[in-house]
Amino acid sequence: MPALEFKYQPPVIVLPGITATGLEDFYPIPPEEVWTAVLKKHFDRLSLHPDDLRYEAREPARIQPRQPFGIIYEDLVDALRHDLSNHHDRPTPVFIFAYDWRQDCRITGSQLDSFIDEVLARTVLLRHYRDADNKPFPNMRVDLVGHSMGGLIIADYLVRMRDAAKKKVRRVVSIGTPFQGSLDAIAKVTTGMGSFTDTPPRDREREAARTMPAIYQLLPTFSGAIQPDPGMPGDIFSIGTWQPSVVQTLAEYIRHHKARIEAKDLLAQYLIAAKEFHAKGDSLNLADILPEGKNGWMPIVGVGAPTRQAAKVIKYQGKPWFDFPEPEDHWNDDHRSTVTGDGTVPFLGACPKPSVLEKERLVCVSPDEFGLLEIRDRLLAKTAGFHAALPTVNLVQRLTTRFLNPRFDTDLKARPAPGVTKPVWPPALKIEVIS
Repeated sequence: MPALEFKYQPPVIVLPGITATGLEDFYPIPPEEVWTAVLKKHFDRLSLHPDDLRYEAREPARIQPRQPFGIIYEDLVDALRHDLSNHHDRPTPVFIFAYDWRQDCRITGSQLDSFIDEVLARTVLLRHYRDADNKPFPNMRVDLVGHSMGGLIIADYLVRMRDAAKKKVRRVVSIGTPFQGSLDAIAKVTTGMGSFTDTPPRDREREAARTMPAIYQLLPTFSGAIQPDPGMPGDIFSIGTWQPSVVQTLAEYIRHHKARIEAKDLLAQYLIAAKEFHAKGDSLNLADILPEGKNGWMPIVGVGAPTRQAAKVIKYQGKPWFDFPEPEDHWNDDHRSTVTGDGTVPFLGACPKPSVLEKERLVCVSPDEFGLLEIRDRLLAKTAGFHAALPTVNLVQRLTTRFLNPRFDTDLKARPAPGVTKPVWPPALKIEVIS
């Protein structure tokens, strides 16, 4: 499908990953921080009510998103604002879409549609985004950049709000997106927050995680993700596969808040919604939505970091129990190996269904891509993990800029997916293949 001609660089919206947006309770005066990426983690105030998952269990409250984690996203946004603007007095607008990462991703997708409308309306107010006759540019669209769960929200938005998206979205970049899930989602529910945070798991973390719909929507669905022992269940979306402690925690949680729903019904509600969310994302038909079809989406995938590859379902006291083998990475020894990942999302979890985007279209980035001067980003990757640090990698930013604005003639080198010798990268990406 040929590229559409656009007179102006479209505005850009950046969607952060899960847990990367701060949350504030706006009921107190002044508002109180209840979640930040590093300092504030009030898990008891983050839990959602069993009878209405849109709202907090501890009321009265009104928790709303605030700005994302600056260390990770500030550099990416600044790079896009600078590199996508041809003149200082004619800046390309780049907006951050802060969202409540606890909520069902489908709710967030609906909110994204409204935010896109706002961004478009604000952009055409800029003098350099108006035609000579002082009328707003009629074909204005947005470019979307999604990190981690942000990419899933974009995919869900494109599917569920197809007619609106066809008129509003030009190109998409996903960075470290778990299209087919992550083992860390199971770890969050069973043991705590997993590697999504930098603190050891605690009981209150685990209890809070078990009440958040979005975490279940990150459950892994790729082949081999769940490895049941003989006689053990292996369907991640079946209640019978989950260890009894999950239902027990939900039952106590329901009792404490005097909710009306039964614990098994609540868990079933989470799992059914998650299964439907995955199925919807797997049905994404980019040729029917983006002006350039599959060439309009660039998926950047992290490799080269030890990552959980599977979860075992073992028998413990006669009941199913999740057990996690040690994280693995074979890519550094063999670039054809799919046993790798970004430390949070395994490579197979980062692969979309072939009907959505073929493996040949993936652009891979490893920790080796950190430049000599990216000392701060190297330290961030060591503390928060390579997955969290992906937006700070200079190569990721340059790939994103090049894709969104092909006029740049920067020399780039990147790796294809493991086992791929002839990548099918978008025409806008004139980059050298590292074998």
